[in-house]
Amino acid sequence: MSAKMLSADQKRKGLLIFRILLLTAAVLYLIFLGYNNYLLEKKIKVYFAADNASYLQAESRTLDPDIDIYLQIFEELKAGPESDNLTKTIPEGSQLIDYQLDDQLLTLNFNRALKDNHWGGSTGERLTVYSIVNSYTALSEVERVKILLEGEEVESLVGHLDLSRPLMYNQKLTEGN
Repeated sequence: MSAKMLSADQKRKGLLIFRILLLTAAVLYLIFLGYNNYLLEKKIKVYFAADNASYLQAESRTLDPDIDIYLQIFEELKAGPESDNLTKTIPEGSQLIDYQLDDQLLTLNFNRALKDNHWGGSTGERLTVYSIVNSYTALSEVERVKILLEGEEVESLVGHLDLSRPLMYNQKLTEGN
């Protein structure tokens, strides 16, 4: 049996062709990945009160990947539900002033309208707070949410729910818990 031996020059050419093919495949993969991420729309869940005001129900929303996701979520909450069987949970005039994400704790700083324009009641307060908390904790990078009013910690929004500590997703308040 005679085995055909490749010359050193042939080996170099073969290796060069292999490297070019590998590099081309990597570039095509990155283009494909970037193209898909660009075209994929970010879908999130935002929570609104059910008509009977006993629980929260999620609505799916599509966000613009070029706009700050945290600001968009609050704008979607403020806009209210698309479904007729749900009601809004955010008082008129409420604004998200700023936010900070640190180690899965999202601190949201709202203007005083969130408290001053709230319609009150323990259930209303709970649904407002957890519509915010559940909407933001639906993001993989957020585990807990802390609510501030104009940079200050508050004990509660309207006197019923403890806001002095960060809150986590509340499944008991969601439909079909």
